[in-house]
Amino acid sequence: MLNNDYIKQRLTEKFGEQVTNFEEPFEMLTFEAPKEINLKVLQFLYDDEGLQFRFLTDLQAVHYPDNTGRELAVVYYLDNLQANVRIRFKVYTNIS
Repeated sequence: MLNNDYIKQRLTEKFGEQVTNFEEPFEMLTFEAPKEINLKVLQFLYDDEGLQFRFLTDLQAVHYPDNTGRELAVVYYLDNLQANVRIRFKVYTNIS
């Protein structure tokens, strides 16, 4: 069964301490990864047979002007439609 604990476990097994800030607001797993591995994380979430997050529901950008070095957040909302599970993946970057 696909649940937040399993997703977190698979991400941690694959990426170790590079995935951080796991939270579950409103029971939706939310986490961060460095921008340098952004595409690797997305590809893993898509390809992994136990995860299969193959639907991008929403893509957002959030500007935090006072958060030096992390002024821009890119937020992905990904779904596994078969299991009816949604996660939120955040990547922060600077604006230069």
